[in-house]
Amino acid sequence: MAKEDAGFKRELRMIDVWGLALGAIIGWGCFVLPGTSFLPKAGPLGTVLGLLTGAGIIVLISFSYGYLIQKYPVSGGEYEYAKHAFGRKHAFICGWFIVLAYWSLIPLNATAIAMIARFIFPGVIQIGRLYRVAGWDVYAGEIAAASAFIILIGIVNITGAKIAGRLQSIIAILLVASIIVTTVGVCMAKPDFHNLQPGFSDRMSPLAGTFAVVAYAPYCFIGFDCIPQSAEEYRFSHRKSNVIMTAAILIAAFLYIAVSMMTAVVEPWQAMLKSNPLWATGSMIEKAMGRGGVICIGIAMLCAVTSGMNAFYLSASRLIYAMAKQKALVKFFGVLDSKYATPKRAVYFCMGLALAAPWFGRQVLVWITDMTAVGGAMAFCYTTLAAGVLAKRNGDKVYSFLGFAGAMAASVFLVLSFVPGMPGFLSAPSFACLIFWIAAGILVYWKRER
Repeated sequence: MAKEDAGFKRELRMIDVWGLALGAIIGWGCFVLPGTSFLPKAGPLGTVLGLLTGAGIIVLISFSYGYLIQKYPVSGGEYEYAKHAFGRKHAFICGWFIVLAYWSLIPLNATAIAMIARFIFPGVIQIGRLYRVAGWDVYAGEIAAASAFIILIGIVNITGAKIAGRLQSIIAILLVASIIVTTVGVCMAKPDFHNLQPGFSDRMSPLAGTFAVVAYAPYCFIGFDCIPQSAEEYRFSHRKSNVIMTAAILIAAFLYIAVSMMTAVVEPWQAMLKSNPLWATGSMIEKAMGRGGVICIGIAMLCAVTSGMNAFYLSASRLIYAMAKQKALVKFFGVLDSKYATPKRAVYFCMGLALAAPWFGRQVLVWITDMTAVGGAMAFCYTTLAAGVLAKRNGDKVYSFLGFAGAMAASVFLVLSFVPGMPGFLSAPSFACLIFWIAAGILVYWKRER
């Protein structure tokens, strides 16, 4: 039998899957959002409360994932769960939104290399200015650097889950270590903790500011759901997936809070934000620790970017493969490589789209990534509802309750994104991108059904 018919190889260890989840959760946003969104909207205390609330909701949602992984240990994750619970049409809607969420984070993480270089090594890759898009200068050097990363990580994913998994484990451990070392370094500089006052921003009420951060939870913590996408490649019992997901979510919440507090504590945080620094987190760490601190947080950010790209390549390609196998997408993608037993065609597809993205400038990518929260929230709603329905069919009362409770919690994310006046309401450009993606999905579904 040819290898493309033999299925995936079981090569992923528990630490590899934990690294996959944590590396996907902690991306460039952990180092940028504290200065651009969290502190301006919520303040230090509001940021902590919002992140802890969001993490708690995500942990509740993860119980449904753990239940369904045991029942359906196949690639495709949320798509498969929605199909078994609600049928093909709902499964396609769920899968279509998740593909967007996973794919958009590949080029966004890659273009974060430019942000790191602009701060740590100014002018090194800012060569060959081409044009300006939405206030962001696009340079040929930055496009080349992002493209090289996109191609490199794509090749790693083509050569097998074992290599990608080992790489993910190493990078995830280095990521955690770098942030811990930097946090200890900032604390040893003996900052004035009165700089964290006032606890809330004056731009919003304390409750609104806190929920503005909660609204980011689907984006901040999307990644733990990468675990079911590789369920066919586990070397261990699927019952352990719940422990892995919970550990990844809680550690990620600690890292988000640590980076946010490092950003806020070195100087009075309101005055610091008014000075409009290029990169608030990097600037504050440099002031507290000097150039060594910047290099340390730069290593952490590089690890986050690389691990995020690796995880979302793996997850997006497995999801596209699973949808193709179920005839929701063209069968071209439903074939594994004969040598490496990986969905090579799906990886190349993600790579091709990702290589086009850096040419549009980072601000356009941010508009697309704003929809990641919507894609993640849709996936969470479908998965928790599926768990509730399927557990009820199977007579599992506890998981049925947890599933429906998780669905109610996940629906909060959609309310925050779509109801006008809510703190997480999408911007007009993000809405335009979302409408385009929905229209494309309708066209693809119509052609596949015909």
